[in-house]
Order: sequence, then C-alpha cells, then structure tokens
Amino acid sequence: MLSAIPVYSFAVSVINLFSAPFLNKEIPFDTKDTVSVLIPARNEEKNIRSCLESIRSQTYSNLEILVYDDSSEDRTYEIVSEISMNDKRVHALKGIALPENWLGKNHACWMLSKNAAGKYFLFIDSDVILEKDAVASAVSAFRSNDSDLLSVFPKQLIVSNGENAVVPFMNWLLLSFLPVKLVSSDRFKSFAGANGQFILWNKESYESSGGHSAVKSEIVEDIEIARYLKKKGYRIVLLMSSGLVSCRMYNNFKEAVSGFSKNIFPASGMPAFFFIMNVILMVISNLAPFILMFFSGYFLVIALMIILQRMVVSHISSQNMIMNVLLHPVQMLMLLWISIRSVYQTKNRKSVWKGRKI
Repeated sequence: MLSAIPVYSFAVSVINLFSAPFLNKEIPFDTKDTVSVLIPARNEEKNIRSCLESIRSQTYSNLEILVYDDSSEDRTYEIVSEISMNDKRVHALKGIALPENWLGKNHACWMLSKNAAGKYFLFIDSDVILEKDAVASAVSAFRSNDSDLLSVFPKQLIVSNGENAVVPFMNWLLLSFLPVKLVSSDRFKSFAGANGQFILWNKESYESSGGHSAVKSEIVEDIEIARYLKKKGYRIVLLMSSGLVSCRMYNNFKEAVSGFSKNIFPASGMPAFFFIMNVILMVISNLAPFILMFFSGYFLVIALMIILQRMVVSHISSQNMIMNVLLHPVQMLMLLWISIRSVYQTKNRKSVWKGRKI
C-alpha cells in the first residue's frame, strides 16, 4: 500500500513528461477576430499595471481589454483608468454590489462577459504576465484543436522561501495524478481540468453553456467549469506553459497558505472524510519510504522513485529541481496541514479572500 501511490504518481509524471501538451509560439494567419481580454480585479494595485502592460504589448493587436474593479479598497480602479486614457483598448468597469448566491470572482467574470464585444473571451487573473506572443499562440491553438474552451496552466513564479514551501505542490498534484493529455480527450469524461488564471472561450460556447453563471457559487470555479463542460459534451483543451504565460500567485508564505486553504478541499469534489484520508495516505506514502529505506532495499527503490518523480515534475513545470527535492518533506507536511485547514474553513464558512468572506 505504501508503494502504490508513489509508483502510480511516478508513472503519471513520466507519461506527462512525454505527452503533456504545451502552449507553443504560433502566430495565426488570420487575426481579424477580436479577442476580449477580461480581468476580474479586487485590491490588485500591486499587479494590475504589469499585467496590463504585458497585454498591451501583444502581437495580436485586435484586442479589447476590460478590467472589472470588484469593490477594491485600493487604487486598482484609478490605475486602470489612468492607463485607459493612453490606450483606447483598455476600459475600467466599476463593479456593482455582489448579488446573492454569487461569489466575487464568478460575478466579476460574468459582468465582464456582458460588456465584451469580442469573438473570443480570454479571462486572466491580474497577477498573470503574458509574453508578447501569448494571445496569438492561444488563439492559434484554440482554432487548431477545435476547442470550446482552452486553458493554460501558467509557469508559476516562485521567489521567497515561504512560497517554495507551499506553491510547488500544486504542480506536483496536477502532474502526478492527472494525465494532462486526457483532459483534451472526449472519451475520458472523468479527466477534467482548467486553470482560472488563463481561460480562453469562444463567445458562442460561453453563452450557450451559461459561462460563469453555471458555477456562480463555486469556490473553485475553474475546475467546476471544466467538469460541467465536459459532461455537457463541450471540447476542453488544457495546456502547460513553458513561459508564454506566467504568474506569481502569492507574494509570501501567509498568502500561499491562505490561498490554497480556500481552494484545495473544494477542488477535490470529495466528502471531507475521504478527502482527508486520501491526503494522509498520500503524505505517508511519500514520506515513510525515506525512513523505511534504512531497513529494506525495496523502500530504497521507492524513495529513489519519489526523488526522480519530483525532478520530472519540476522539469515539466520549469521549477527548481534541487529545491523541490530538498523541500519535499516540508511540502508534504504543508499539504496535510493546508488540507485540514481547508476542510475546517470550508465547513465552517471561515474562508476569507481579498478581504471578503467566501
């Protein structure tokens, strides 16, 4: 039992090493269709300027850029308004009061869609940075895959030691337990995934499916959108990013813990007991071999497999291999602690994000 999970995760990571699809630089021949870049923003004065500058520099010039200020308590709206004075493609939308049964980001995205005029809707978070060919490449990939929704898992930028202790386990979970290529397969309905930091729709699919209104009360709206769409027969494509799309999700340890505590249990779709049991088993099976290897050559092999698996995932994710191997025990213990915290907060409605209770 202790070896089953490491063996499985090693196998999946190797499959992803050779098969995970990436967003590659590719400029579409036809750029006449307007792309509406839609950014929900709440208290994002530290990030919004850099995000907008990266969008304004895109080689795909047929853009409109809408930012929905979701009742920010800082200078987010003022910064966007200043930029819009120098670029007519940029529009600042002042948010309204949050309606009942809606969560903030979902409502912000829905309101953005109601004001968007493009054939394509590209939803990105305000801490995302796009290289100049990112939008063009995404549109090209969208068309070539005959997609209804295309999502890119950004390269996660990790700066502080606190972030290193937490953020990498997101990529580890994705690439160790989900064969990414199967997300794009219509045959495997149970393999569904998307990342709300970068989601590209065509307008028709967004409106016919209900878009964010279909998941208006869901905390992890991106995962729920993917599950919902795949059940309804829409075509989803999930791509990794080697650099065209990047994001620094959190600025420190406290933010990382708070952010993952909000998301990790709701994203699982499991009852609380089974979720915690799964996490405990996952953590034990990834730590115990490093103790048992002193008593058995079999567990030495499993321990080496875990190390190699961490290196493979780090390579796919463009993360620091040595750091992830050295911090593997810390990251596993953080996974357990944050999972318990997430269940407690979700069950007791104590999750708070951007100053708003969820």
